[in-house]
Amino acid sequence: MEIVPFTDRHLDAAAEMLAARHARHREVEPLLPELADPRGAVEAEWRKEGASGVFAPDGYLFGAPDPRRWFTVGIAGQAVLGDPERARDFYAAAAGNWVDAGHAKQMVFVPASYAELVDAWFRLSFGASAVLAMRETGPEAPYDGDVSIRPGTPDDFGAAARLEVAMHEAMQPSPSFSDLVLQSPEEVEAEWRDDPDIDKFELFVAERDGETVGHLLLYRRPADLRVPPDAIDLAQVSVQPETRGSGVGRALTAHGIRWAHEHGHPTMTTDWRMTNLWASRFWPKRGFRPTFVRLYRSIP
Repeated sequence: MEIVPFTDRHLDAAAEMLAARHARHREVEPLLPELADPRGAVEAEWRKEGASGVFAPDGYLFGAPDPRRWFTVGIAGQAVLGDPERARDFYAAAAGNWVDAGHAKQMVFVPASYAELVDAWFRLSFGASAVLAMRETGPEAPYDGDVSIRPGTPDDFGAAARLEVAMHEAMQPSPSFSDLVLQSPEEVEAEWRDDPDIDKFELFVAERDGETVGHLLLYRRPADLRVPPDAIDLAQVSVQPETRGSGVGRALTAHGIRWAHEHGHPTMTTDWRMTNLWASRFWPKRGFRPTFVRLYRSIP
């Protein structure tokens, strides 16, 4: 089947393909939101500056540059009807233009439950970079981490900023090798205080012997293809390095899940890097189920 450049005239057909893909995905993960406007989801990503890709009667693929200098195929940026192997044909037809335009670092989001499609991308030299996940909230039993947990206030921003920096520092050594430029605690604190969306966050701090040893940050993330309208996002959990492994993270997580349930959020989302060994082992044990995998390739 002929593969042609993706254009506006393919939006309706692509929307039908995305709707079919999403319906299949929701059979595996019913917490995913219903897709009321599949064309809107496709068009929102297609309208990004620099977007390009391909279309065929059995699928489509397109992406666009993002601020992190990666060329990204977003959650609505692909659908494959029939044989998942076709994803490799679509990539072969599209990626030459991407690389010619200087986009050698590429990222694609793939439904985690579609193992054959994930495998097709693996065989294009993409590797698993991160996971998007979700779970139900509920009346989670408290976990005794020998801490007291309370709502945070602006007076806690300084301590929370130091914990956030410590979290980023932990991802710089092997095996993560994060290239994220570290900010000072003062810079992070200033960003927290100046954030115009600060009211969309809920901060909780864990204290032990009068010292802040961890924090949890929940975020009312805007609804999209993976986030239901009434969900809340577990945006950060950071524990003081000296107290990691002592139950602080488990206590904070149990508290956050229970708080979300009590405040009308039946679903919680989160994400983690695959190379963050602590996170990639911790969050599945807390009941989070992968919904999408973020795959990454850097072309020499």
